[in-house]
Amino acid sequence: MRPIYITGFALWAKGFPSFGHFVEGRITDAQEEPACSWVPSRLLRGSSRLTRMFGEVAAQATQHASADPKTIATIYTSSYGEIETMVQLLDVIFRGDGQLSPMRFKNSVHNAASGLGSIGQGNMAFSTALAAGPRSFEAGMLEALALLEERGGDAVVSCADDAIPMPLGALDAREALAIGIALSTDPKHARMRVIDVAQTDPQPALQEAWGQPIRAGWLANPAVHALPLLEQLHQGRGGQVVLAQGVNSPFAITLQPL
Repeated sequence: MRPIYITGFALWAKGFPSFGHFVEGRITDAQEEPACSWVPSRLLRGSSRLTRMFGEVAAQATQHASADPKTIATIYTSSYGEIETMVQLLDVIFRGDGQLSPMRFKNSVHNAASGLGSIGQGNMAFSTALAAGPRSFEAGMLEALALLEERGGDAVVSCADDAIPMPLGALDAREALAIGIALSTDPKHARMRVIDVAQTDPQPALQEAWGQPIRAGWLANPAVHALPLLEQLHQGRGGQVVLAQGVNSPFAITLQPL
């Protein structure tokens, strides 16, 4: 296996504009929307909060990794994708005049964040958008590891889901959470080395992280599966970390401190 390193990481959630705020428990009540410096404001017109969440953690993780946002490969993964925009469009069809906004329509596709991020940064590198339900974080990490194994370079995985809009929100009470993980085959800014990737035995569903219960609204969000990885990276602790809890035959990566 080609040497692959984790070089940066990021988190955004309501009240936590950065990983530092989350670790320190500093809740910022005014932080309702991500800044998303990844994409110029003129390109964000009509975009969803999910798109801005993707852009925010991609930008933070890339900066944390000291990587080039104009050349880094980008992988966006989400269980529901642009469901907020899609529900708005369906509402116009069934309760409005049926005239769909072209701007909203172009922002309704699953790879909206991928396109806007590539345009915003002038990045012509590899980019993709995945949907793997509750295993979306796992799928994004496997995609990044396979890409770097084949091509080398830098990649950033952004996994996020926003709260589900009504009326579907009555069936799914998840809260907004986004995680970014930057990886590279260059050890210059490495924080941990990935020395193994393999399937392992099923793990109990994630209920706690960082020594405390996880917010109930995060448990249905696939980005929650990144929290154990963030904890090991933050602590500089090696060993195996499972990429999806509560599923059959999950993949795990083994980290080696540097």
